[in-house]
Amino acid sequence: MNTVIQLTESDDKTLRQRAFRKQFADNLNAALDRRGAIPSGYGRVIAVAELFGVSQNTAANWVKGEGVPELFRLPEIAEALSTTVEHLVVGDRGTGTHVIDERYAVVDVHEDDTLDGHSWYTLPETLRTIGLPRDIKMLQIATDDMSPYVNNGDLVIYDPRVNRIQTNGVFVLQSGGRYIVRRVQRGIKQSIRLICDNNLFGDETLSESDFAEVDEGDGRVVVIGHVVGRLLTGS
Repeated sequence: MNTVIQLTESDDKTLRQRAFRKQFADNLNAALDRRGAIPSGYGRVIAVAELFGVSQNTAANWVKGEGVPELFRLPEIAEALSTTVEHLVVGDRGTGTHVIDERYAVVDVHEDDTLDGHSWYTLPETLRTIGLPRDIKMLQIATDDMSPYVNNGDLVIYDPRVNRIQTNGVFVLQSGGRYIVRRVQRGIKQSIRLICDNNLFGDETLSESDFAEVDEGDGRVVVIGHVVGRLLTGS
């Protein structure tokens, strides 16, 4: 059974802000360590205050994850520490779910035309409690072809480790450079039916040969992941 999460826009705002401050502090301290000649502890606060011309209270907030610099200061800080704004804000990331530290997990969220997007912050134990695997991604829905299962603006949570259709279920597929969601039903003669829950949209029946491991631009379909949950925004 798929997990359904019903959220309002402000439900995780405080968590996201706290996680972002902590993430920035971790990245800032890592850059300070690489620069060298900057002590740890209170000496680091004094050094950061002098280096960037801010008060010691402000420097302490940056280093401890209790505050972040104004946006216009980030390029100056990055240049002084021989790093980039992206590394200060994001750090070193892979794809899929990654962990800021032992307390926070970050889930990649993307739209139907790209894998690039933004991040959703949560606690690892939250994923465990609601029965979601660690390596998940989210796709934001931009059509109503799977309504009422998901509507425009909702998100599906999917496991990108599943790249073959071995059982019936709901899957994220890539076709023609776009990502779509379909209910998949395997037939007794190796046919694969792609079903739209919205009756206004037609279904399709494909064969195994209509699927490819990567998008080669030849019209074949790629299995991106198995849907394990929904996040309904109520929009």
